[in-house]
Amino acid sequence: MKPHIRAPVPARWESTPQRITCVCPLSVPELMFIPESAFEMVISMSSIKEKAAVLALTKATAGQWHHTARVIRAGCGALRLVDGDFIGLDEDDRAHIADVVRNLRPGDLAWAERLIADARTRGAQLITVLEKEYPGNLELAYDLQPFLWIRGRLLANDYRAVAVIGEHDIDQAVQAARALAGAGLTIVAGLRSEIDVAIHKAALSAGGRTLAVLASGINEPATVDEYASMAKEIAADGALVSQFWPDTAFTQRTVELTRIVTCGLAAAVHVVDGRENGFSFRCVEGALKTGKHVFVHQRLHQEQPWIAQAGFRGGITTVQDIDALCRQAVNIVDMTSQPTVY
Repeated sequence: MKPHIRAPVPARWESTPQRITCVCPLSVPELMFIPESAFEMVISMSSIKEKAAVLALTKATAGQWHHTARVIRAGCGALRLVDGDFIGLDEDDRAHIADVVRNLRPGDLAWAERLIADARTRGAQLITVLEKEYPGNLELAYDLQPFLWIRGRLLANDYRAVAVIGEHDIDQAVQAARALAGAGLTIVAGLRSEIDVAIHKAALSAGGRTLAVLASGINEPATVDEYASMAKEIAADGALVSQFWPDTAFTQRTVELTRIVTCGLAAAVHVVDGRENGFSFRCVEGALKTGKHVFVHQRLHQEQPWIAQAGFRGGITTVQDIDALCRQAVNIVDMTSQPTVY
């Protein structure tokens, strides 16, 4: 039995710098005992409204979503920002969120609640930047996303993750993914090409977990149609992750944006191959900007001058073979990763 909140007394949201908690401003005589499930329903309804507020603020953002995500966290809640409570924010964040709130339209919160309910009926869940389930590695990135849609499940140990990035060399990618998964690390990769599918298959065959970052919305089938069986297998033992609105279609722009979450979910990045200005190149740039360590094979370092140029300030380690990659990746991950507390 847990205490029930007597309507219409509102709850308030208190916070640590990273987490929010619902607190009921009631005295003992105002509490009565009811079944635990009813108490949880009240909290769940509050949580859905907070999630909806995050979506509404994101929808109203004209610029970079990550600025809104940071302000929501700094403001210790999305509903209070929607209500115009900007206490504790610095001048820049106040100006940003004031513009966002002015862009809100009547019905945005109700729209967001419907979006959450619809995704749930399709087997997907929403995790926002305010929740304890939000991945710890991504939480520390400057370009953290305000929300993630998940099909499957994120686990606490997924902070021990390495993103495997490649463009053409499937054999090398498979060897790396299999060995890293065998070493107990979660593998992060896209799900938009044959090399991505090979990475996931190799990790799963080694008994590991994988997280597939979609270049579309969680409801959009276009990007996984030809890899539907792979997507189903990943969701059963790992997770499909999308940073986009649920019905977003696959485009070249969405492909480029996936590097934020692909590298963000990982504690370190292994680049199998790639040309200058290609997807691997941009992943390396993004990873280094967010403080993620990058591993490359010695051969790639010798063949591609952009590797040395990108890492001239440090952050890139060359490895001679797969054994060296696994050994050093495990060391780096265990030294630098930030577990999410469940």
